[in-house]
Amino acid sequence: MNFLADRVPLLNLDDLEEESSSGYDSPVFVSDSEPSLSASGGESDNCNSGSSSENDISSGSDDEGDDLDDLEDPGETMHVTSTETVVNNIKYILSMPQLCDVTFEIGPQRFLVHGLKAVIGSRSKVLQDMILQQNSPQIQRKTKKNDNQNIPIHNYDIDVFRQFINFVHTGSVFMDVTTVVGMTCAAEEFDVPELSDACWGYLRRFSTTTTNRPILQNETDRYSGHHAAKEIKSILIKEVNPLKRRETVV
Repeated sequence: MNFLADRVPLLNLDDLEEESSSGYDSPVFVSDSEPSLSASGGESDNCNSGSSSENDISSGSDDEGDDLDDLEDPGETMHVTSTETVVNNIKYILSMPQLCDVTFEIGPQRFLVHGLKAVIGSRSKVLQDMILQQNSPQIQRKTKKNDNQNIPIHNYDIDVFRQFINFVHTGSVFMDVTTVVGMTCAAEEFDVPELSDACWGYLRRFSTTTTNRPILQNETDRYSGHHAAKEIKSILIKEVNPLKRRETVV
């Protein structure tokens, strides 16, 4: 059996480099040839004092500019990206129902799949609307008030929907010929285009093999109520018919 691991980044972590000076002005040195300030503070002394102060300020500004130029040097900055840690943390959260705030009940057996509203809502507008609908006052009055929402999901295999929710949270998923049809249907129904593209890419690559075609046909029958399954089935029929015509030619 062929397997394809399609990984799509979920989160891009961009560290912002903050630029700042040291906070200390460079010292100003006065040569011996320059006249020293008089203790009496005459008019000429005031002029010299103002001139000296301006020089000090100008010198300090130049030094600060040099410091900023040094910090802006690309050779002295570093960009760090660590999505693996974030993904692992999210996987851990998903394994702890107490840390999740939404639960999907899958199929007539009501298998539970847990998730995070904020992540799911940002990734799928369809699922976001379902979550917000569950928050409506009418729904809240019909159910006991609690922090966790239960949303029923019909016509999906538990393993398929669990992997789908995992992709929504982490941006990665492992799919094979037994799950790709259901994953395609979920990606199309809940509007997750990057997963849909990955599924169709898998089907284009592996649907033509003789061992995969019967399995895919069975899966399209299981998800016959979904538009994506019907489209996959029509593609499989088009791929099979030319072969049959060639075999019957004498």
